[in-house]
Amino acid sequence: MLDTLASLSGGFETVLTFHNIVLIFLAGIIGTVIGALPGLGPSAGIALMLPLTFGMPHASGLCLLTGVYMGTMYGGRITSILINTPGDAPAIITALEGYPMMRQGKGGLALGISAISSFVGGFFGLAVLVFFAPIVAEYAIFLGPPEYFMLMLVGLSTIVLLAGDDVFKALIVTCFGFLVSTFGSDYISGHIRFAFVPELIEGIDFVAIIIGLYGLGEVFYNLERKIVLNLGKPNFRFSDYIPGKEDLKQASGPTVRGSVLGTFIGILPGAGATIATFLAYALERKLSKNPENFGKGAIAGLASPEASNNAAVPGSLIPLITLGIPGSGGTAIMLGALIMFGLQPGPLLMIQSGDVVWAMIAGLILANFFLLASNVLLIPLFVNMLRLVQKHLPSIVVGLCIVGAFSLNYGTFNIWIALIFGVIGYLMRKNDYPTGPFILAVVLAPLAENYFRQSIMLAQGSWSIFINRPVSLTLVVFMVLVVCASIISKQLLRRRRVGTE
Repeated sequence: MLDTLASLSGGFETVLTFHNIVLIFLAGIIGTVIGALPGLGPSAGIALMLPLTFGMPHASGLCLLTGVYMGTMYGGRITSILINTPGDAPAIITALEGYPMMRQGKGGLALGISAISSFVGGFFGLAVLVFFAPIVAEYAIFLGPPEYFMLMLVGLSTIVLLAGDDVFKALIVTCFGFLVSTFGSDYISGHIRFAFVPELIEGIDFVAIIIGLYGLGEVFYNLERKIVLNLGKPNFRFSDYIPGKEDLKQASGPTVRGSVLGTFIGILPGAGATIATFLAYALERKLSKNPENFGKGAIAGLASPEASNNAAVPGSLIPLITLGIPGSGGTAIMLGALIMFGLQPGPLLMIQSGDVVWAMIAGLILANFFLLASNVLLIPLFVNMLRLVQKHLPSIVVGLCIVGAFSLNYGTFNIWIALIFGVIGYLMRKNDYPTGPFILAVVLAPLAENYFRQSIMLAQGSWSIFINRPVSLTLVVFMVLVVCASIISKQLLRRRRVGTE
């Protein structure tokens, strides 16, 4: 413990220079802007900043990249809450609760709660990164394909929680999500599936899907219903945007649970912040005494996913630093950056280049504090900018969505994908089909298929591998309990409603 604190203080000595402090602050602001723009996210943000690190001292360059990484997680919530257009995949859940709050005139409150929850989640993840990285990584390495497959199934089992009142509709959109996920080249064999045009060989870009489904779909729905957001006149009283004691009390428990869940999901390679936010949201809905409020602006459904989102950032750095295994797309680029700096990620990194690693961690802690301050102070700016342009909001959202889709590969194909899923999103919204199960299936189905086939090959065709391993068997039992408990609770809630009518 004392050695760890001494190493961390050495990292702060390296980072606490005027040049590095300004660099970290700017990195957080840049990351926030990149995260808010549809189509861009952690991977794109780090990749865009990577050329700027050429010639920088190693500590400064890594502080810049990790600051941008953390900033994108803060930024993704802004457009999710204000215009229902997630900046990146983890911000999808934020849109489910944050946007309804915005339509109720509580956009500033939603931004404030999400900023505080993001800070707490990031701080908890950083504490685990500092004190428990070697220990946690030591156990995470023992998880193999069967355990990861069962973890994906546990994630898919939360579809029951995201289904709402109509499970049949949820199953339909889940099957559609599975179908969409099969487009492109197969992970194991390389076989091409449903590639009607050459652009589909790599599959359908997930970001293009969420841009269309949420951003364009919402615009199309509002235009047909002639819904005009009346957000009122600009209000610059800062006190109106700060969460009160009651709001913070409602958010505290979910924030803590989301922080813990996000950190440990972030540690698992391939899981990342997207899965963490879905699981956090499903957990809060399951624990809530009023699950019917979810989807209508529930504070718990906003706070927990935002905490898990940011906690996953330092969580994903644990296997990168200690094992050389990237836990997400962003850390995959960070892996390349470490190698570019002449560092060797893995068990010897902390020994051979400990000063650089601890400086990077110290920079990430500073970035988390800077991001909380900047995001809270900028809340009136975000909300009032939206109020000033509310008459032209549909045009602005469509423009952002098209630019975001184009920026994915600088071609028109993803624009068409976004438009197609915009129509699908409009039809789903019009006919009350939930989007959560669809997105969850698109995210988890390819990973589940990959891990399942690896497991079967590992066991030479035997399915017993899923029950012969303790961790895998535990996850099987947990998944069955989650599904059974969800079905029973839905039946009890339905009977209670019938009894009160």
